[in-house]
Amino acid sequence: MVIRHLRELHRKLGIFSALALIFLAVSGIALNHTEAFKLGHINITNQWLLQHYGVKDPIDVEYFSEKEFFVADSLVFHNHDLLLENQDPVIAIAKYSDFHIILSSNKLTLLDETYALVDQITSDDGLPSSITAISINNDKVILNTSQGYFQNEEHLFTWQNIEAITEPLWLAPTDVNIDDINNAKTIYKSQFLSLERIILDAHSGRIFGDYMVLFMDLIAIAIIILSLSGLYIWVRYARAKR
Repeated sequence: MVIRHLRELHRKLGIFSALALIFLAVSGIALNHTEAFKLGHINITNQWLLQHYGVKDPIDVEYFSEKEFFVADSLVFHNHDLLLENQDPVIAIAKYSDFHIILSSNKLTLLDETYALVDQITSDDGLPSSITAISINNDKVILNTSQGYFQNEEHLFTWQNIEAITEPLWLAPTDVNIDDINNAKTIYKSQFLSLERIILDAHSGRIFGDYMVLFMDLIAIAIIILSLSGLYIWVRYARAKR
């Protein structure tokens, strides 16, 4: 009777332990090849997981250039791709010649047509300071600053103070709806949580805090009982054959 119940317990624990060990083996293999699988580059967008990890919404979100770009707090995105971090508030993002320009009050960032960083121009390079707005007309760029209007000459490193006959058409953020804002928030938050982190925490048992640690302890106990019961059954079977 005891051996029959022990065999039933052994079978159930074997199924439970096998599933747990398969998960640990698969997750372990994935972590051993995280670069090959690019797990660190796969961002998590699941709202429950983001909330579970305490990733918060950005304070401010603005879209530019007909929704092609958006800025969430200090991070600048092109569609879903993170381009760079810009500590100063972004005034405008627009196309200029063969470049995309990102303008803040004291810095002008140039990106090429593939959205790679080309250069950053500051007041040390001749850029006017305290910029509040920008207007682009063909090959001319006009900046509105606390010292008046400035227009570029042959390139973006030389600027001349001008008097505008008519008020320039200043670039402004793109009007968006709540769905656009929520989409930007999700993309922003996903930068702080990767699939690699999820698998690592699940593999180690930290993903659900103390509850997951307790669960991993139960798996360890199950494996111990499985091993002892298997050994006991084998010994009883070996003795019975004598």
